[in-house]
Amino acid sequence: MVDRVGPEHVGSRVVVRRLLESGSATDLLGHLVGMDAEGLEVVTGDGENVVVPAVDVVAAKPVPPAPVRRGWELPDVSADDLQRICSAGWPAREVEALGDWQLRAHGGLTGRANSVMAVGDPGPPFDEALAQVRQWYAARDLPVLMQQPQGAPADRALDERGWPRLHVTIVQVAPVAPVLGRLPVRDDLTASVQPAPTDEWRGLMHDLDAERPDEHLAILTGTPRVGFAVVRDSGAPVGIGRASIEDEWAGITSVDVSPSAQRRGIGTEVMRVLLEWATAQGARWTYLQVRARNTAALGLYARLGYRTHHPYCYRVPPDRDA
Repeated sequence: MVDRVGPEHVGSRVVVRRLLESGSATDLLGHLVGMDAEGLEVVTGDGENVVVPAVDVVAAKPVPPAPVRRGWELPDVSADDLQRICSAGWPAREVEALGDWQLRAHGGLTGRANSVMAVGDPGPPFDEALAQVRQWYAARDLPVLMQQPQGAPADRALDERGWPRLHVTIVQVAPVAPVLGRLPVRDDLTASVQPAPTDEWRGLMHDLDAERPDEHLAILTGTPRVGFAVVRDSGAPVGIGRASIEDEWAGITSVDVSPSAQRRGIGTEVMRVLLEWATAQGARWTYLQVRARNTAALGLYARLGYRTHHPYCYRVPPDRDA
């Protein structure tokens, strides 16, 4: 089906030549986030998620990273290290090391805070490490959930053992200064950033756990340097977001816009406010995490200058329903 692309290239940048309905062929460039007998799934640099049926694939091959535009240079950080930075920005209540892996638990609230960050060497042999993972989560009455960069050694090992893949998330990065250069100040809006979520901030967070809001907020406030932005229109809150600082990295999360204020550029203004605050905190680089199927968000961030660093996915045991 493909030329030189195999399962080991999942997570890598590829070019896929595909047939169109007209019978002509075109090239698709992006990150390979899925591959099976049915075809290929690619996320393009513009944020489009494209599934190419196997019968339409003429050829596919890995390609080098895209050239970096002047002024948009980033530090050389591996997928493993960026996963560690992201984890620090979304801290679980309980974290235990298994070699380089991190076993994280927070009462089942959010996947990131209740999964194994499986990067690096777990120490014991892989199957023994998985047995310890099962015991650790069973003791906490939580399901086993593994999180790792796609195509990484742990991801390939889990795939070989039949662990199904759940959704894919794209980690995107950009230098702060040039992104801010694309975000003009909105004179028609006001904003503030507080060290803790206010009542109006909480009121706009659409996925705040209704039964255990304080436990959910404990994740959001658990990092030492964090800011919660509220954007207002005529005094009424219309958008919120959160930024956490780890060294010189700013992680952007929890961007929400009031349903009544959609399609007015409010989310973009939230980003501007958060990145200005992050700059004052010494941040030079920024990251965010977006579901691979969220094409609207990926398209927005691509227009702001973010580019894909790597995709990661979750895997669950094959006997999860047993």
